[in-house]
Amino acid sequence: MSSVLVGILSETRLFSDGVSRMVNADSSVQLIEADEEALADQSSGDRPNVVLLDGRQDNVLTLCRRLCASGLKIIVLAVAVDGPLAADALIAGACGILYRNARTEDVVHAIAHVQQGLLWAPRHVVAMAWSKSATKAPDGEHIAGWQSLSAREREVLRHAASGLANKELADRLAISEATVKAHLTHIFQKVGCHSRAELAAAYHGIAPSNVDPPAKRRLQLLA
Repeated sequence: MSSVLVGILSETRLFSDGVSRMVNADSSVQLIEADEEALADQSSGDRPNVVLLDGRQDNVLTLCRRLCASGLKIIVLAVAVDGPLAADALIAGACGILYRNARTEDVVHAIAHVQQGLLWAPRHVVAMAWSKSATKAPDGEHIAGWQSLSAREREVLRHAASGLANKELADRLAISEATVKAHLTHIFQKVGCHSRAELAAAYHGIAPSNVDPPAKRRLQLLA
């Protein structure tokens, strides 16, 4: 299995060195050089799969938006537990949030989750981000193509947007996983989304369907 390419972006060398020591020993992670301008350049050949961004920087949200817009998966580190940055970073497009007391295993697990297209963030932070960014109630009716969905497809959409995996969704609806996948394929085509991440974000009002902003991602909520 190939390693996840990870870049660390911070204005503080001490921070970068500390995070490097945390993740460098794990065989699933390969650290590569991370430079802001090179990262934002989508034509750059050697780009990381995941970027660990120092949340203590003054321009962290602007930087987060810029890097996410270039297609990178961002985890914001060193976030204060009681501060507003966590929710704001999710709205800006971050895929992961790690507090200042994060352990090495937390960082490694977050990298693995984000690499798979999942979100690594506490439930209350995601709820706060929804509350701050949603323009409509999370009923899905504002999604482009909603009216073209069948009753079963709407049911599958609701469960998928709540974070259920295909097997869990199949068990809930007493159908096969293959049927779930078929329904999701039809839903993607009708509403203009390309992944569970986009679908969930659109359903909950974080981002509209039929566009591809960096905030779209599958909402895998953590306890």
